Amino acid sequence: MLKLYARLAGKSIRLALRGWPAAVVLPVYAMLLAMVSVRFGQDLIGGFLVSIGVALLISSYLHLISLAVAGRKIGLGDLRDSFLAHFLDVISVLFVTWLIQWAVAGATHDLGERGKIVFILVDLTMVVFFNPVPELIYLAQGQVRSVGLLMESGRFISAHWPEWLAPSALMAAVVLAPTGMIHRGPIAETVLSLQNVFSLNGLALTILSIPLWLWPLMMLFISWAMVFRGLLFTELTSRVRRPRQWP
Repeated sequence: MLKLYARLAGKSIRLALRGWPAAVVLPVYAMLLAMVSVRFGQDLIGGFLVSIGVALLISSYLHLISLAVAGRKIGLGDLRDSFLAHFLDVISVLFVTWLIQWAVAGATHDLGERGKIVFILVDLTMVVFFNPVPELIYLAQGQVRSVGLLMESGRFISAHWPEWLAPSALMAAVVLAPTGMIHRGPIAETVLSLQNVFSLNGLALTILSIPLWLWPLMMLFISWAMVFRGLLFTELTSRVRRPRQWP
């Protein structure tokens, strides 16, 4: 596996540099998400509008990453078309995950601290089992939709969890390191801090917490990481399952 990681890491550098617009739009999208959430996310209608805006931004970013993974140059026309490229898949996934969180919050509302623990554990479970949903959205080419994306993501993690989660956790730690958001102490607190990178608001807050002088480097790193994930997903799903080898 280490040889595979090294090969994909080298290829990802070239593809991420070729698809540099994906790195440029990331802080812009993060600022838009933060501003829109603060301005309109205080009521039901505002929250609905924010969700649509978030889905458009995610659709755009995933489309640009998909072009980078494919080795294509990204132009203004690609940016224009990106907002609706995966909008339906993204909005359906956001709705289902929100529905799960709403149901769990309602069921644990009267349990006090135990309810909070249950909610966090469910959230962490979704972070793990729904982790490759972004790659599924832009690589499945519409063959899997909505709840099917989440189910397929769970099956992928069940089959490939060590190979997939190890680099993803390391990348999350690198992104969080300059923000001071990684909590020292018990491993549970460290895991909870890593969780920030895998949620929409958490990722936006993380990006905006990175020192300005580090932004160019970190934006390129995040794009590299996303391209690496796309290549790794393709590699793991395109070959017959065989015993893991960890040299």
